[in-house]
Amino acid sequence: MIKILVLEDEKSQQERLSQFLARYAQANPDFQYIMTLYDRGIQFLTDYRRDADLIFLDIRVPDMLGFDVAKKLRKTDENVMIVFITSLTQYAIEGYSVGAFDYILKPLRYASFAAKLDRIRRSLSHRESRVMLDLRTKEGGQRVSADSITYIESEAHDISVHTDGQVIRVWGTLSNFEEELKTADFVRCNTSYLVNLKYVQTVRKDEVVVGGAALPISRSRRKAFLEALARYKGGSL
Repeated sequence: MIKILVLEDEKSQQERLSQFLARYAQANPDFQYIMTLYDRGIQFLTDYRRDADLIFLDIRVPDMLGFDVAKKLRKTDENVMIVFITSLTQYAIEGYSVGAFDYILKPLRYASFAAKLDRIRRSLSHRESRVMLDLRTKEGGQRVSADSITYIESEAHDISVHTDGQVIRVWGTLSNFEEELKTADFVRCNTSYLVNLKYVQTVRKDEVVVGGAALPISRSRRKAFLEALARYKGGSL
């Protein structure tokens, strides 16, 4: 089941998009979806719960630009797929700066829409096996892909999640994160650090360099850590 959100203020375009989705679902019985329509950006952002798979965003809605909506979305959800709807190609191209997957030109035409939806579904199917974390911070919530996390640091119950672009601070235990990430190639190098093997740059005598940070490897965990790294790298360090 794919959860789809639509931000589009033109009723005719809302209806056309709804009709195209229904037509596509009829032609592809394995395509199941639920859809919610919005015509104002502020209400859309107020209601958003970081649980959508696909968002169709009009470039222009009465109360704000679709780009601004997308920028705010990306602060809390790096993974949701965004497709812009626009009548001007030059605006659509700017959408890639906020991680847009694609764009659809108005007026919508079914053949091109169906072809893009095929591509969207292929991409979403590849994402299904990816581990996502829903992090609860003091400022609210943030959904991140495990793939973007370099390492996680623990100090008592204060957890710092280091990604390739920011540090997210939450409350919890490293053991809980270790359990959530057990299928995502994360291994402890000591009691305080959980490392994403993807980002390991080098291993020295008593430390591992991960995404530019040098983290200590404890004597008790060194053998298991190096074995896990060797398996991840294909049998060689």
